[in-house]
Amino acid sequence: MKGKMKANRLRQVVSDILPVDVHCSQPVAPDSLPSTGADCLVSCFCLESVSPDLPAFTRALGHIGKLLRPGGHLMLIGALGESYYFGGPGVRIPVVPLNEAQVCESLRETGYTLIRLEVYTLPQDMRVGVDDVTGVFFVKAKKD
Repeated sequence: MKGKMKANRLRQVVSDILPVDVHCSQPVAPDSLPSTGADCLVSCFCLESVSPDLPAFTRALGHIGKLLRPGGHLMLIGALGESYYFGGPGVRIPVVPLNEAQVCESLRETGYTLIRLEVYTLPQDMRVGVDDVTGVFFVKAKKD
């Protein structure tokens, strides 16, 4: 019953799902967001997974930043030190391996002010072989 109630509440507040291409300078279709920009964007394990290298990751941050209103917030969760993950049997997907300093510098270069950065280092027993991730970063940033 609780699951159905939660699903109904989500249906009431989620008005649309938009396709996004973070490697395009205009990542969503024109007029799909308010002209003033979004108040907040959330990205979890996406940008580093779709970026072939650090410059592409940084550009992607800049592109999605265009969707935020000035002062809007970015909540970003991502992998640290990950160079691949397995998407299925024998399907190795490359990931741009990032460290904390690179994440912070990419945010700064693309017009964000870092509000908070938390890092979780994966203990060895949680590294189960589906990827080579060493940690996870959690960012709250504000668009300048």
